Amino acid sequence: MADLRTATALGLGAVLLLAGCRAPTGRQADPALVRALPIVAPAAPRPGATVVAARQGRGGWPQTLPRLPGASDPVALVVPRADVNAPVTLIESAEDGTLEPPSLDQADLVGWDRLGPTPGEPGSAVIVGHLDTRTGPAVFAGLSRVRKGDAVVVTRADRTAVVFRVSAIERVSKTAFPVKKVYGSPPRPAIRLVTCGGDYDAERHSYEDNTIVYGELAGWYRLSDFPRA
Repeated sequence: MADLRTATALGLGAVLLLAGCRAPTGRQADPALVRALPIVAPAAPRPGATVVAARQGRGGWPQTLPRLPGASDPVALVVPRADVNAPVTLIESAEDGTLEPPSLDQADLVGWDRLGPTPGEPGSAVIVGHLDTRTGPAVFAGLSRVRKGDAVVVTRADRTAVVFRVSAIERVSKTAFPVKKVYGSPPRPAIRLVTCGGDYDAERHSYEDNTIVYGELAGWYRLSDFPRA
């Protein structure tokens, strides 16, 4: 889990400052897989239960794998409602405690906080991305379209896809960032997507708020189990 120093810097608005980033480590998800993903997530399984998800949306969900996913590095983030199919790069706090997202010239990437759990491990995996740049929309431009019950999908290095069901969306002032809520340690895997929101402060060259999407584990699948168009 990210330490409180990092989370506090995030709350003060450092999450989307222009900063350096590591070389991309992920890649976009297969377009055929993205077309096969329903917009709405499967119903979250009961702890310890193996559930065959109901068919729904564009082709429905295959049978979820048993047990919890465990650790594996994220490769791509897919949010069907928001038209997101983004490579994941690894980020971490700097010496002064700020969390460095992908730089503005790589605004099509999202950054996963490697100091926290991987998406699929117990706890909150935090992924950040830009809303826009001076030249146009960025990776999370459509995040405001996301609704409760929607799917957030992370493809992973172990050739699986972990699916989270959106449980809440909120917009908060960067001066009142909910550190414990975002960086808490739930017993089951969870995901938090963070971007800018609210009004743009032209003098500070920064948005006043953060938009946060909260998701809880809904299923875990082999990539090969999804139908391909």
